Amino acid sequence: MKKIIKKFSLFEWAMLLSVIGFTIYFALVDTENSLLYLIIDGIAAICGIFCVVLCAKGKKSQYIWGLINIIGYIIIAFINKYYGEVMLNALYYLPSQFIGYYLWNKHENKKTENVKGKKLSIKQTAVLLVCTAVSIVLYKLLLDVLGGNNTILDSASTMISIIANTLMLLRYREQWLLWIIIDMITVVMWILMKDGIMVTMWAVYLINAFYGYINWTKIAKE
Repeated sequence: MKKIIKKFSLFEWAMLLSVIGFTIYFALVDTENSLLYLIIDGIAAICGIFCVVLCAKGKKSQYIWGLINIIGYIIIAFINKYYGEVMLNALYYLPSQFIGYYLWNKHENKKTENVKGKKLSIKQTAVLLVCTAVSIVLYKLLLDVLGGNNTILDSASTMISIIANTLMLLRYREQWLLWIIIDMITVVMWILMKDGIMVTMWAVYLINAFYGYINWTKIAKE
């Protein structure tokens, strides 16, 4: 317990406990969803916040928490017909957890137990922006055919997430700028679905993304 407590700062504990607290609250006041739905929803949210906080710290153990979060999130997104989120998590995030753990372990600073970070060049950033815009438009057309909900938001969240996660696997700090955009979009998506637990999770993800960018800027310099 002492090792776990020392691993997080007061700010990090504030984010973790806020998600846990709001998850319990929204589960207690929810009268529309089943108990099983709320349990899966809650587990996904709590494991998710542990995952992103550890990611912001550059810790490879984030992939263990992320694996549980992804499985739960796939179920919740499918129930709410966010098919882009389902495909993103099932076909991309799930296998990338194992790849990411391997890559981060390979490039870990054994003294600090932090991953070694990098940053993109201006040319790489420009190419990234163009590819992102084109992919969002094309994927929206597919989601429209599938009959999904809020397809422009779903497409933007999905495609930006793919690129952000790729940058995370490769240890680039710019991933956090994309996570900020993703988190803003996804908060709106779950507000539309009136899922308080998911709104809380993604709202804290957003706060953590700003923290992650600041911390990874330091890691990249080191």
